[in-house]
Amino acid sequence: MRKFLASSAFAMLVAASLPLAAQNVKIEREGEAFKEATQQALTAEAVEDAIGKAPSGKSQIVFFRSASSPGDAVSVRDAAGGDPLVSLDPGMYFVVTTAAGSHSYATTDTGPFPMDLEPGRTYYVQTVRNKKGSTQLLRSSADKFQRAANATTK
Repeated sequence: MRKFLASSAFAMLVAASLPLAAQNVKIEREGEAFKEATQQALTAEAVEDAIGKAPSGKSQIVFFRSASSPGDAVSVRDAAGGDPLVSLDPGMYFVVTTAAGSHSYATTDTGPFPMDLEPGRTYYVQTVRNKKGSTQLLRSSADKFQRAANATTK
């Protein structure tokens, strides 16, 4: 058994020392992770075409709510104070354009939801009202935003 382990270890060392081409390794470019990443990039591009890109030097945040989210409207505000930015009913969205940097947002039920925003990027935040009535802000993606928008139009 020891001899087998030693020869297996030797074979692994030899294989590791060979150039990649000599190892006859096939790298699959069309794996599921690659396909998923490509689909997400295409979705993000399509959504940005529909809602617009962040203006030069600015960031934008898309606050959205799924049509299936129960209850009354969810008010979103800048956590630093001030009036609500938007009151989102189920199936609605709102785009906020702002300076890049650190920002915090809140709902009537949640404390600060911190975000570090880079210029030229679009961020997605889903507003949720659970069955008990509590609200929440969740980091999201263009893909989830598109699914929520498509569910609204059906």
